[in-house]
Amino acid sequence: MTRQQLERHQVWFYLGAILVGLALVSIAPDVSNPFEALLWPALGFLLYTTFTQVPLTHLPDAFRDRRFMDAVLIGNFLLVPFVVWGLLAFLPDDPTIRLGVLPVLLVPCTDWFITFTHLSGGDTRRAIAASRSI
Repeated sequence: MTRQQLERHQVWFYLGAILVGLALVSIAPDVSNPFEALLWPALGFLLYTTFTQVPLTHLPDAFRDRRFMDAVLIGNFLLVPFVVWGLLAFLPDDPTIRLGVLPVLLVPCTDWFITFTHLSGGDTRRAIAASRSI
């Protein structure tokens, strides 16, 4: 199977793995213990393989794109905080809940952002440049 075929069907592999895991745990709950130790190395491997597919030689071009970098900085430091501030009105007045929600909405998850940009055919070099500028 080629890399493009694997990428095209990777969501189905993940879904299958999730369903197999759920089935195994529902049949024999103790079977999950050995697999828990493999979780972080597996995630690290998946992210590593994604990042090694991105040619970094064109990364400086993304940093030189002034319009793009302006949009990233304005979006991340002006628009997103303003939207999150507006959404706080809909949250319960519990500081614990607000403290849990704020990092999720304000701190970008760089690895998934770059991964999904790559999988969707987006400009991965710009995504990496954007994540490095924040």
